[in-house]
Amino acid sequence: MQEDTIFKEYKIDPSQFWRQVSRVTKAEKYDRALCYLNKLIFDPRFQKKPLTEKRLSVLARKVLYCPGVKSFFSRMDRFIKKTSRSEGSNITLEHYIISSGLGIILDRMSIRKYFKAIYACEYEYGKNKAPIGVKSVVNDAMKTQCLFRISKGKLGLHEDVNERVEKGAFRIPFSQMIFIGDGETDIPSMAVVKKYGGYAVAVYPPGREAKKKSLKLFHAGRAGHVAAADYTEGSRLDKILKRIIKAIVHGTARHP
Repeated sequence: MQEDTIFKEYKIDPSQFWRQVSRVTKAEKYDRALCYLNKLIFDPRFQKKPLTEKRLSVLARKVLYCPGVKSFFSRMDRFIKKTSRSEGSNITLEHYIISSGLGIILDRMSIRKYFKAIYACEYEYGKNKAPIGVKSVVNDAMKTQCLFRISKGKLGLHEDVNERVEKGAFRIPFSQMIFIGDGETDIPSMAVVKKYGGYAVAVYPPGREAKKKSLKLFHAGRAGHVAAADYTEGSRLDKILKRIIKAIVHGTARHP
């Protein structure tokens, strides 16, 4: 996401940026997500031209979507309604984003209306509208917490996610979750979802190296499925997701 928006706007070389983040992370024992967020505040380029809320909102229009994404949500909603009716049930589909990207960009995307909640990084802003610090960071550990929030129905960050929930009382059991991930910070979430009976799908953009990383997750048992990040109807990913949805609906209909 940063590559399509912030990096293009500021003419930043993505490979160089992430190498610098990796060096600082290792040398100063920094959380990787926190490190990159602070770099987007304190680097001279961003001090000169800060990432204000207004600027991030404008950049949201430049997000490049994977093939098929814009029609994906309505298609999947129709598919689950049809599949659910055939099983004599009334199961609905909810979509969430759990991202280490910036929340304002995600919240201003044209596809925002399809998501029940978005968990992402947030800045605190000063009087001059420029970011002065990190208000919340979504790293690999926080992503797993967000999964439990979704499962328990404790969607607000102010709600106590550690509150005990009796077996069978989870709003969305992990066995009815599909986690689609494309990065290293998604690995723990994939492992958690799979551990509790859910489905983890590793997706990759075009390119051999990206595919190798996703296949590595598959062979390590982190992801149960691997596919290119192509959400068009009839694609490999589309077929995988429909098979999983059918299995979830069938299982839920038999054991409500």
